[in-house]
Amino acid sequence: MKVYSIGRDAACNIVIDDNTDVISRRHAILNVAPSGKMTIVDQSHNGTYVNGIRISSNVPVPVTRKDNISFAHVARLDWNQIPNTSASIIRWGIIGVIALALVGGGVWGYLAWSGQAAPEESNEGIATVDSTEIKAEQEKKAEMEKQKEDSIKKQVQDSIDKVRKNTVVKPAVKKKDAEPKKEDVKKPEEPKKEEPKTNRQRG
Repeated sequence: MKVYSIGRDAACNIVIDDNTDVISRRHAILNVAPSGKMTIVDQSHNGTYVNGIRISSNVPVPVTRKDNISFAHVARLDWNQIPNTSASIIRWGIIGVIALALVGGGVWGYLAWSGQAAPEESNEGIATVDSTEIKAEQEKKAEMEKQKEDSIKKQVQDSIDKVRKNTVVKPAVKKKDAEPKKEDVKKPEEPKKEEPKTNRQRG
């Protein structure tokens, strides 16, 4: 909290020139909180007035920059001598917002310039990467299944080859042309022997 002392004394923060000695050396104190709220405390013999009404001594009274504050009806408070903290807070708030906007814009501009996608585009990029990974995984799975299938086929073929190798295959015997049955075979006729003619037959 900032404290402003007001009076005739040269050590006061706000010095009021008064040759009549109506204004006290330390006439009043103005307390200004960081939030901008203010209170004034009267410490004089001749009184402090807020909007024409005398305030009690040593009692903080809330005031604003719109109030008319006078000291013993001789001098009035010049608000220009009191820094406007609420305006400072607003000003600094605006400056902060502008700074954040500039920083955010700079970061976005840098990301766009460096080729990294904006938030929406980055989502698409992520989706593309995901689909590519899924596709690669599916291809890998299909390749593994194919290898498994080939392995099974090879094992079956090896088994078949092994069985063939261990089995002696007898050559097929050609059947000879059907031999004729013995009954069907005709023996060649033997030539008839001529019997020698006897004497009887000769005569």
